[in-house]
Amino acid sequence: MKPARGWPTAAGAVLRALLASGSASRSVIATHAGLSPATVTSQTRALLEAGLLCESPVDRSQRVGRPHAPLTLDRRNAVAAIHFAATQTRVAVVDIAGTIVSGAIVPHRTLEGPDLVADAAAALTALRRDLPADIRLSGVGFATGGWVDPEAGVVLEHPLLHLRDTPIRDLLTRLTGLPVELDSHARALVHAEQLFGTLGFDSSAVVLFVGNVIDAAFAVDGRVHYGPGSSAGSLATLVPSGVGTGGAGPLDAYSDRSLEKRAAAAGLVADPTLPAMLVAAETDARVHALFEERARGLAVVAAALLDVLNPETLIITDRAFNALPAVRATYLDAVAARAQMSASARRRVTGTSFPGRSLETSAAAVLLHRLYADPLAVVTDGFGAHRKEAAAPQFESR
Repeated sequence: MKPARGWPTAAGAVLRALLASGSASRSVIATHAGLSPATVTSQTRALLEAGLLCESPVDRSQRVGRPHAPLTLDRRNAVAAIHFAATQTRVAVVDIAGTIVSGAIVPHRTLEGPDLVADAAAALTALRRDLPADIRLSGVGFATGGWVDPEAGVVLEHPLLHLRDTPIRDLLTRLTGLPVELDSHARALVHAEQLFGTLGFDSSAVVLFVGNVIDAAFAVDGRVHYGPGSSAGSLATLVPSGVGTGGAGPLDAYSDRSLEKRAAAAGLVADPTLPAMLVAAETDARVHALFEERARGLAVVAAALLDVLNPETLIITDRAFNALPAVRATYLDAVAARAQMSASARRRVTGTSFPGRSLETSAAAVLLHRLYADPLAVVTDGFGAHRKEAAAPQFESR
């Protein structure tokens, strides 16, 4: 029987062990990854030859036995990350440990798909010119809201941008000369949290993505759910009647742009943008009340996700969840009041592990989660190898 797609190979288990530990000897890797010493030896040799690992200087401080030569990830390996938001594009270079090496924010001059892609590619070209000479850029990870089909390489529909059946993969590949993979930002964020955040690789989790687009993604036993046509993630049929008011969808009343419009209409802040509103909310109760109202509204959705999917963890990406403790408390109180399993709801709800950098990190994870599943196949065949029918072999347990 074929193992589930995305189940790590032995090389992937080694790479994940080093991602978690930072630096480790082969014996420690074997224990952490659940592999035999012989398997670790053969896989680390292959990963060293592939240029994904570095061998640190031998530790000669020990007086008996063979000196240890710790291994680390070779962080000269990196990917490009591109995220389309409602008003701007974020472009970054991210190394394989999830650290942002460089980045740029590109305001939209248009909402047309081909123009957005061209501007993003131009920004990436500028970043590449300034990269250190030893950085190896192996591909582009792209993420955005709406309905994204990774297999087809197409954004089928975006609620705010002029993206409809837009062949993002082909457009970006032609302009950058690099392999390109794409995904919805909510699913990509699940992958990012598994790699670089608080989620375990085999955990069940839900991400409620709160920005100018509000959508969701979930994983069961570590596997992110896509469904036919990769259409999973829309909350349109899940939200209770009466939640939200019109706009691009039933939850648009709780989007970032709706909060900004309300703050502008009421004259609450001189700069009605979400970052400025978060600062103002620390001292202005009227601005703070807008975020609390959103928290109470979206807690209805969060509680429904907890009850329907019953995940171990629910991650809310609302920037106020991390930035404003009272808003966080409002979310937790409201979710606990509505969720069926109210006793455990508080400890299962948390914020993103990447405040201020979740968009770039999630876009990079579109590629990097494939690398950590089957690194040798990625190095040999490129990031498109996951679309082949054959699944990766399950790694050997000790």
